[in-house]
Amino acid sequence: MPLRFLPFFLAALVAELPCVAFAGSGASTPEEAAQRYFRAEAQFDLDALRAVLDPQFVEISPLGEVDEHDKVLSFYTPDQKVDAPPMQFEPYAVRLHGDFAVISTRATMTVKEQSRSMTVGLTARRDAEGWKLLSAQYTVFRPKTAPPAAKPGG
Repeated sequence: MPLRFLPFFLAALVAELPCVAFAGSGASTPEEAAQRYFRAEAQFDLDALRAVLDPQFVEISPLGEVDEHDKVLSFYTPDQKVDAPPMQFEPYAVRLHGDFAVISTRATMTVKEQSRSMTVGLTARRDAEGWKLLSAQYTVFRPKTAPPAAKPGG
């Protein structure tokens, strides 16, 4: 076959191949989506956050503030970057409901030898690119206080 026909031959060959769907850049599991989210926040990685957050994402902060997608991203711009203490995560509990998932975990950080924990609840949705987060809610555990001292004679 003359070389001038090679491009046409290759085009015809490719046209006959079955269509293959390539996985997008999304997470392959809800747990992976949560892990990517926490890692992206810790590293102030806006591109990674954009990849894992659904455009309708909403976050309820540990202080109870409700922040929409774009506001959440604004917290992680390079000029906002701070050194965050490392966090340890307990095993994730994942409940699948078709293309939706409810995820929960407990996150603990230690600052100046004092540990603080919070429960994090997340929801995720699977689309053509993989799993993306729809929401996150943080609930901080209050430090336990010592029980009141017993009153004398009572």
